[in-house]
Amino acid sequence: MFGLFGTLGVIAQMAAMAFGYGVQLAMIFGFFACMAWLGHAIKHRDGWLFTTNTIVAGFAIWGLA
Repeated sequence: MFGLFGTLGVIAQMAAMAFGYGVQLAMIFGFFACMAWLGHAIKHRDGWLFTTNTIVAGFAIWGLA
């Protein structure tokens, strides 16, 4: 279920950027998508997916700061 929310979050992020919404809004969508993917990675014990989304979430936080 987390993967579904993560996918929808990434789609929302890309749509926000494509339709010209603010970068902050797109980063928020991306951050919440990362959180969902982290939940998915923990549930399925996928270390590589966890590592990748931890790095992406870090960049999202940095972009929001």
